Amino acid sequence: MSGPRGYSSYHGRKVIWKVLVAVLLILVILAAVGFLLLQKYLVYDESGTPHLQLPEKPTSSAVSSSDAGSTGAESDEPLNITIDEPERKDIQAIQLGADPAAWASATSGQNAFCVSVKTAGGRVQYQTSFANAPLSDTAGAASAALPGLLAADSYAIARLSCLQDSASARANVDTMGLKNTGGYIFYDGNNENWLDPSKPATVSYLCAIAKECADMGFGEILLTDLSYPTYGKLSAIDYNGADQAQALADLVSAVKTAVGEGVLVSVELPDAVITSGADETAGQSLAALAPLADRVYAACTAAQSAALEQVVVAVSDKTAFVPELTGETMTSGSYLRLS
Repeated sequence: MSGPRGYSSYHGRKVIWKVLVAVLLILVILAAVGFLLLQKYLVYDESGTPHLQLPEKPTSSAVSSSDAGSTGAESDEPLNITIDEPERKDIQAIQLGADPAAWASATSGQNAFCVSVKTAGGRVQYQTSFANAPLSDTAGAASAALPGLLAADSYAIARLSCLQDSASARANVDTMGLKNTGGYIFYDGNNENWLDPSKPATVSYLCAIAKECADMGFGEILLTDLSYPTYGKLSAIDYNGADQAQALADLVSAVKTAVGEGVLVSVELPDAVITSGADETAGQSLAALAPLADRVYAACTAAQSAALEQVVVAVSDKTAFVPELTGETMTSGSYLRLS
């Protein structure tokens, strides 16, 4: 129904006016935003007149050499990473005796030598900086002789007796000593005492000696007496809740970390452990220790060497075998002559 004469319900012009206002408002907002975004590109000349200076696209000459390495043309190039590993070569080594005065002459004709830096019983054979370490009577003479030996071209091996250590065990029963189930120091069948490899202080002590030897210039650390006692009243041993084989493996790993890259870490094992694979009483496992070691040493004859080497290599093809010989040598391969 129509309204009064001359009027109608059409309001089209009012709607158009509202649309125009909304569009104008949007344009004002966009202009304000654009002005704010362009502020950083405005530069002013000497008269204060503003000019718009947009950033230029970088040219190929502006691309740095490091950026060029990430381009598609070069991304297909293989990435070659070289990791330096300690050199392992054949050694014809001699075990030096207890008298430092005879060391220089004993190394004549050998390309390598081995020095006992810590003996079974616990005596350190040089003047270590480790506090309260028990020293041998010849520690001073050894410290005087070592610099000359280590400066020579011969390959140097530090023989470090690990756990058969009455001196340190008795002096540090709670923190380092292997105890019996009664809480006292354990005595083996020879009335000797041992360190407990599951105790952090034992690990720290042996790592400190190994690191000190590495810093002096030894190229290899040979860990011996890496074992729990195998004779005496073994049922009385308190193993401190440790898995024996794992405790020995963890000790070797800790020594490797302590000496760092560039120094070999080796272990000495009985030939029976190599042929049988393990000695559960001693905690020694060839499968656990060989992959951690650069070399495995064992006292044997030259005739037995090849068979033992095959067993070691079968367990870990990155681990070499070195026979420890008495009264004989070999014409090829590595060996350590004990006498």
